[in-house]
Amino acid sequence: MLLINTTTLLLEPFYGDEIPPYAILSHTWADGEVSFPEFMQLSETKNDRITSKAGYLKISATCERARNDGHRYAWIDTCCIDKTSSAELTEAINSMFGWYLQSEICYVYLNDFMLDTADVPSREQFDAEFRKCRWFTRGWCLQELLAPGKLRFFNQKWQEIGTKSKLSQLISDITGIPEMVLWVPSRKDIQEFPIAARISWIAKRHTTRIEDMSYSLLGILNVNMPMLYGEGQKAFLRLQEEIIKKYNDLSIFAWNGKASVSGFMPVLAPMPSCFEINPSDKHSSLRRYSGSQLGDRLSTQFSLTNQGVFFPSAKLHYQTALPDYRHHYLLPLNYSDPSFRGKGKQRYILLQKVGPGLFIRLHDPLDRMKAFQKSQCTGVFFEAVCILNSLPEPITRQLILWERYAVRLRWKPWAKPGRRYMHIRTAQPRESWDIAANQFLLEMAYERYMHIEFVPGNYDSNPSFKYFVLVIQVGVHSQRDPAIVSVRIMSADIWEGITITSSSSGFRRRESLVLESLPLIKGTGDADSISLAGYDISMSVQLVTEPNEQPYHLVYLDWEATTALPVTMGNEDADMWVGRRALTGSEDSKDLFTKSSNPQNGY
Repeated sequence: MLLINTTTLLLEPFYGDEIPPYAILSHTWADGEVSFPEFMQLSETKNDRITSKAGYLKISATCERARNDGHRYAWIDTCCIDKTSSAELTEAINSMFGWYLQSEICYVYLNDFMLDTADVPSREQFDAEFRKCRWFTRGWCLQELLAPGKLRFFNQKWQEIGTKSKLSQLISDITGIPEMVLWVPSRKDIQEFPIAARISWIAKRHTTRIEDMSYSLLGILNVNMPMLYGEGQKAFLRLQEEIIKKYNDLSIFAWNGKASVSGFMPVLAPMPSCFEINPSDKHSSLRRYSGSQLGDRLSTQFSLTNQGVFFPSAKLHYQTALPDYRHHYLLPLNYSDPSFRGKGKQRYILLQKVGPGLFIRLHDPLDRMKAFQKSQCTGVFFEAVCILNSLPEPITRQLILWERYAVRLRWKPWAKPGRRYMHIRTAQPRESWDIAANQFLLEMAYERYMHIEFVPGNYDSNPSFKYFVLVIQVGVHSQRDPAIVSVRIMSADIWEGITITSSSSGFRRRESLVLESLPLIKGTGDADSISLAGYDISMSVQLVTEPNEQPYHLVYLDWEATTALPVTMGNEDADMWVGRRALTGSEDSKDLFTKSSNPQNGY
């Protein structure tokens, strides 16, 4: 570390534990700054061109102030960093927060604060002039505000106008940083705040180089990374990647931004301004995680992959579709800042499942949020989730077709609504099953076989939870073609009796063995059926085209009670009768039928 001797105005190097106490300057750069090479020239010979610069007057005034305050050394960024050396520049940027933190005192020079202390300005005049200072708009000045323990402000004439502690309320109002952080000593360390809150403090600031918006956050976020000037906005993506490597803080996803034409968004923010907090919520950073913060954070695990962000077991909810809006999934962020979308104090992001284990973030505009405001969310369930981040135009065009040729399961509603009924027992392969829409996604999948285990009726009519199986094949013979789907209905007894085998030709799926061992029974009419738990259940498959001309396969289950209920029975008596009939009724039918959904045969 290079320090200026406040008496000789010469640079002296110090290392490690040998670094002496020093004062440090915070300021905004302007014309006439003195660079490191120029300052080194002054150690060899006097140069009137350099010493007449405004930047040199600032250096000498800083040293004079430090010397009068009893500090032998001072540090100033303009002349104490050799920016011609990439290694030294990288070291300085990664160390700068620590240098400000370890300083004895930080002087903030506001060259655009014109009020003279001798004029005794009113409080309104002072506040208005203070708010206009450029220092509050610069990215690098954020860490210079947060890191030092003691900080004193000076006007253009180097007259002291206040300290960080005394001006904490005004500074908090200008910056949105909680006042407790600005007090001396601080009531709360900035590392205790969620990642999103800390990034939001820089959202409205600016730097000359795009990359510096990210590099100036390193100390505030307590991460390190190399400098790559020329990478532009990619620097912020690298910063978020470094954050994810070090922390499991879900608030890294608590940002708002614009969506593509398709409504999709990357999971990582393109720039710090996406974390900007609404003006009405500027003090919301006082809020932290919910009371279960520790448990949530310890149970949360995610990492970066070459596709995006992967959660081996993400905690999800979902909301079913509404008119004009597709269904979506909700990933809670365990973050309670009201500037980000959510219900009550809970923040979340919206996801759409687009393929096997693949999700993409949805834009959450105000109209969508209002539409789903009163829609019920499901209880918590867990699933492996990979949220895509890289969204070039070719991939986005393909993602628009995420529901193309999906196999959607629908059924006739069971009698007596409001009672809890058992429906889908399991759907495999799980990673291709879109639980919010009861459908298998085929467009980006690779599986040819899948199955759904379905439990009909309710607790009264089917107390032992008997089930049947829908076996699905995509394509014909050995060719996978999502435009052609065959579905076969069968009893659980036969399904459970099929043994999965491994032969010289490789592993054989149970679905494949079922379809090969049980040939199609011809002449069965338009629907396949099975009798179970007091019901005749029929299944039909149809290729349907939506208004947007996107096709999907509709698998529909219809049912009728096996014996007509007495007309004199009330609803409760009928339910009891059906329940008794289910216990004494005949065994499951062993007949197996197939129905195909194929554009060539008209379905």
